[in-house]
Amino acid sequence: MTYDESWDRPHSPTADPNWQESDWLSFYDPKVRVGGICRIGQRPNRGTGQPGLFVFALGAQRFFADDVGGRLDVDISPADRWADGYRVGNLSVDHLGGGRVRFNFDYAEAAGSVEFYEGHYIPRSWSLTKEDIHNLFPDGHLEAGGKVRGKFCIGDETYDVACMGHRDRSWGVRTGYVERVKRIMTCWGTVGPEYSHAVLRFEPKEGEGTVQGFVMRNGVAEEVVAMRHLTTIDVDFISAIEGRVILTLESGEEIKVRCTLAQTHAGRAPGSAFSGVGVLEVGGQRGFCTYSGLVNPSRGKHMSTQDEVTLAVVEKGLSQTREHPVLDW
Repeated sequence: MTYDESWDRPHSPTADPNWQESDWLSFYDPKVRVGGICRIGQRPNRGTGQPGLFVFALGAQRFFADDVGGRLDVDISPADRWADGYRVGNLSVDHLGGGRVRFNFDYAEAAGSVEFYEGHYIPRSWSLTKEDIHNLFPDGHLEAGGKVRGKFCIGDETYDVACMGHRDRSWGVRTGYVERVKRIMTCWGTVGPEYSHAVLRFEPKEGEGTVQGFVMRNGVAEEVVAMRHLTTIDVDFISAIEGRVILTLESGEEIKVRCTLAQTHAGRAPGSAFSGVGVLEVGGQRGFCTYSGLVNPSRGKHMSTQDEVTLAVVEKGLSQTREHPVLDW
């Protein structure tokens, strides 16, 4: 699929109740030591949506929310969807044209907006040639690394953000992939137009796993055919501190990437999951990274509580950030 502006506007749902549309933005500013992850999704035919927000300032506070009134699936109405955006609970997203997307949030403890405003390459889709990837990313999907700007408050403090980040969005019928998953590992990163990547490893409970992704260097894309994740986990076995990733391209070239995570949040669904943002190091350059893992969600039954983890945030609301010894820049 070739990118055009229609990718960045809400689509007309099919009649399938499993049709969904979602947007994601992750970012980290190492100078200000502020970052976050925003995720908003809707299933219009079901009248539900899923909000997700994690923002933090190292040495200060962080805020995490993924529900409204204790519900992970929030009621939405037709008024929560318009020509250039949509809303779920306290979050909304506006597609501004030219690849620009603005995420807005308005909670008592955290409020503001952040905008992905300049891509380092033309947004592109995965190569939907493998069945599991097609089920995961249905009718359309895009990835884009680039620049982020914005302003928001956490508690009583206000922060200006000017850094790099990554966004994606998808639309189409998505059914039951979490129940089929044994593991998903993902890594997104960018240092600028010179280098970006988006890659994931998907392993179902049954059948062979697959790796999907690309490396983008100065506008030239190369497909990733293999990926190895080496993750440093704290004593709670949930709080990811660092990730080393080895990417193998179709040409046989290997690229070694280091991700040092400033802060992570842990998923509240059964099973072990983490997602974090921080600093990417590749080829002597530094930039932005998102590093995530979804481990054993279909078999896990225990939901982690805050007192069981050392660094990651699990419980919603306002709390103090927690720093780790590997955070050495």
